[in-house]
Amino acid sequence: MMSLTRLAGYALILQGLGLAGAALLGPLVLDVIAFRVSETMENQVVGGDVASLLIAGPLAIVAGGLWLREHRLAPAIAMAPSIYAVYYGISIVVGEQYDRYPGNIEKFFPLYLGLILLGWSIAAVAWSRLRVPESDAGLSRATAGVLLVLGILLGLAWARSIWGIASGRDLTDEYLGDPNVYWGIKLLDTAFVIPLAVATGVGLLRDSHLARKAACAFTGYLTCQAAAVAGMAAVMLWRDDPSASIPFLIFTGLGALALGYLTIRWLRRYER
Repeated sequence: MMSLTRLAGYALILQGLGLAGAALLGPLVLDVIAFRVSETMENQVVGGDVASLLIAGPLAIVAGGLWLREHRLAPAIAMAPSIYAVYYGISIVVGEQYDRYPGNIEKFFPLYLGLILLGWSIAAVAWSRLRVPESDAGLSRATAGVLLVLGILLGLAWARSIWGIASGRDLTDEYLGDPNVYWGIKLLDTAFVIPLAVATGVGLLRDSHLARKAACAFTGYLTCQAAAVAGMAAVMLWRDDPSASIPFLIFTGLGALALGYLTIRWLRRYER
């Protein structure tokens, strides 16, 4: 019988190939997958696929190779693409306007379901194998500051946006074009991403062992997610989308670099 270690390693490689394959099959390259979304939202999906192809997918394959070699960093690296795969798969399946736009996304439901199942399964195994990194007061404070600012600002922005939609005062063309995407993303962020960011930030300020363990995994996921948002901003500029914004691209790009730097610092601390 194959050991859990080898099974997790091969599952990570399969997950990485799935993320890269989904990106290649979409409008980014082969245009085999046709999303049932508006043109503006398709630009955003393509931007996310850039991050899947260049960051999350390769990261999962690297983590799989390290896991097969029983490298100590494998569980810490595996968490980032695995959580990303869950978020990515759910946002794609839930966000489509199946009765409004032409497309064939439903034919590829098994692909996205597989990414979601692999993602949470690998994340559960990786979390059980993840050790608590040594304490570093400076790194903990810096990470806590970034996570708390991110969680609070994103929470306030989403609360304002949701209130505007619920009250009927802010029914933008972007929302009316793809309401399923809007609510899917808001649900994932407000139910999972924002609470985890705030809880981890507060825990780091208290030097909690659990928070240090979570930071080692969560910063990696946020790096992938920030890179996906930066990719969306870049593709929207490239395709002359009217909603494109250079300041937003710069902001998200710098955010991805900052989170990536923190992730590398935590991985070095974890390795020691």
